[in-house]
This record gives sequence, C-alpha cells and structure tokens, in this order.
Amino acid sequence: MATINLGLGTSHAPSLHGSPDRWDGGKRDMQGPMGGGMKMDIDIEAMVKANGARMEKELTLEVRTARHESAWRAINTLSEVLEEMAPDVCVIIGDDTHEVFMPEDHIPAIDVFWGKELPYTPHSSRLKGDDLFMRQLSGQPDLGRHIVESLLSDEFDVSHTRTLPEGRYIGHAFDFVYGCVMGNHPGPQVPIWLNTYYAPNQPTLKRCYALGRSLRRAIESWDANQKVAVIATGGMSHLLLDENLDRTMLAAMQAKDEKTVTSAFPEDMFTYGTSEIRNWAVLAGAMADGPEKMELLAYEPMYRSPAATGCGCAFAYWK
Repeated sequence: MATINLGLGTSHAPSLHGSPDRWDGGKRDMQGPMGGGMKMDIDIEAMVKANGARMEKELTLEVRTARHESAWRAINTLSEVLEEMAPDVCVIIGDDTHEVFMPEDHIPAIDVFWGKELPYTPHSSRLKGDDLFMRQLSGQPDLGRHIVESLLSDEFDVSHTRTLPEGRYIGHAFDFVYGCVMGNHPGPQVPIWLNTYYAPNQPTLKRCYALGRSLRRAIESWDANQKVAVIATGGMSHLLLDENLDRTMLAAMQAKDEKTVTSAFPEDMFTYGTSEIRNWAVLAGAMADGPEKMELLAYEPMYRSPAATGCGCAFAYWK
C-alpha cells in the first residue's frame, strides 16, 4: 500500500517574487485591491485611517527586506525537505483563478486530475528563452482515479479532469510550487483544484478538513508501493492581512485542533485571497489522523500599503 511520507504547505504571494526595494508601495492596492480577478469592495481611506500609524514601521525597507529574506529561507528549506523525502508522487491542492475553469463553462467545487500529462507554462519571472514554452508534466492516472473513486465512496461528489481544453494550462498556485519549491523539475503528480474563491459553491472549512481526512484514506488504500507527499499552496490572509486569523489557524493546525480550524472564524472571513486558507485546511485534515507533526518554518506578515494590505505568508511541513 502507498504511504504518506510528507505534508508541505506554502504561500505563493506576488510579494515573494519581486525584491522589497522594487515593491510599488501598494499603489494598486490603494486603488482598490483585487482578489482572484475580483475588485474588493472596501473603504481604502478608512483602512488607512485605522492602520496608517502602525504601518509606518511595517513598511520600512529594512522590515520588508527582513521578512522577504525569512520567507525565502523557509522556501529553500521546503525544497530541501522535499528533496530529502523524495516522494514518488505529489498530490497538490491549489485553487484556480480562471486559468483552467472558466465561469462561462463551469467551476467545480472539487476537481481531481487523473490524466497522463498536464500542460504547463512556467512563469516568465523565473525562466527565459525556450524554457518559457509550454511543457507537459507527468500525471499519475492510477492514483488520480483511485482518489476519485475513494472520495466518491466517502460521499464527496467530485468532478474529474483528464485533459485540459486547448489554450489552458495549470495556473499560478501550482506554478509557484513547481518553480520555487521543486526547482522547475516537478515529478509525477495528482493536482486537486479547490474552488476557494467563487460563489456559490466554495467548500466550507469543515468540508475541506473532512476532505483532507478522506484524501488520506484514499492515498493509504492505493495498492502501490509508493511514497506520497501532500502539498497545499495558497494563503494566508490577503489582500487584507489579518495576523490574528493567520496565527490562530496555523497554531490550530499545528495542534491538530479541528474545532478551531473549522469553526473559530465565520466563513465570510475566508473570501478573496484569504479563501486560499481552505487549501491548507485540506492538508491539515490529511495530516490529522497520522503521526506527522507540523514544523512551522516561518510566518511573515508582508504588508504593502498604509491600508494594511498585503499577504500573510506561511511555510510549514509535516513529517
């Protein structure tokens, strides 16, 4: 039977790509933040009035640089841990922001990919020249189909995908894992798309945690001598950064405290970018019934503007 030998969680915020001295001071945020292609309806002037004074120290180049360097030390550690554990296949939970699923077609709440190949174009900030062209990544059809069938037996009505429509390719959430954690050399994988952003069919936190538990049962019942890593990508709070929310959720995941993860905060707090915490909730559920312990490498509140916009960036592994 297959075994889970690693859990890994990582944020994938835009601030991680550019050096802090080139951040735009949150100019785009101050015009009205965007989240998953949606304009956030917030009062920027009120946010600046409420947060401007405490943001002064957070927005200095020294603080931004320290947070950025801490985040990248954690990302590099995740890469080292992944290489050391050497899983045979990775199950990756991420969200989709109209890169694969278009609103005029359909947006599934949960979709499991079980094709042989997956089209992917690396992000232009990391590769140049010929490397930018679309490549085909390896899927793991046997595990993917087994996960679909096992989740169905646990009464999860999941969608499934074997090929992507022409012109579409796996998007930003997964791209960060491929490029920044896997060194642009991803191995066999089963992507699971979770609709974190778009009403009206986002899974609740409780449902996400239960999905993780079911996912573990699926992996461990796969009749193959394979080591499997479960990876979640996204979060924490953004574009409105909420340190209390982030720190509470991370501590609860570390303690395997299901009640806090699933019900400490109202569902309407998990909107826009903050909705990606649902991906972490699936991972936390997958690790809940196993012996793995969570090692939180870093949590960095990476603020971008006087309105306290930015992203809470977290990096952790379970082994």
